[in-house]
Amino acid sequence: MGAEHAQPQRTCIACRKRDDQSALIRMVRRDTLVVDATSPRLPGRGAYVHPSCVDLLAPRKAIRRTFGAAAELDPEVMTRAAGWIEATPKR
Repeated sequence: MGAEHAQPQRTCIACRKRDDQSALIRMVRRDTLVVDATSPRLPGRGAYVHPSCVDLLAPRKAIRRTFGAAAELDPEVMTRAAGWIEATPKR
């Protein structure tokens, strides 16, 4: 009987739902800019968001709540999230 390896679980900072770490975008703060740190994996305290939830970050003030009042989302994250959503096979 083989041991099953469960995927690490993380919570999306926008929708607050838990999911496999591999299904989420990892973000870290660099100065005042919050950037994609998924690949390559950047050092620092990370937070996770579903690609489909990136649009919810601003209205729910998730970036400021997680990374501080001076933090701003890098616009490149929005562009990459749209690409991931298109490339992800539907379940």
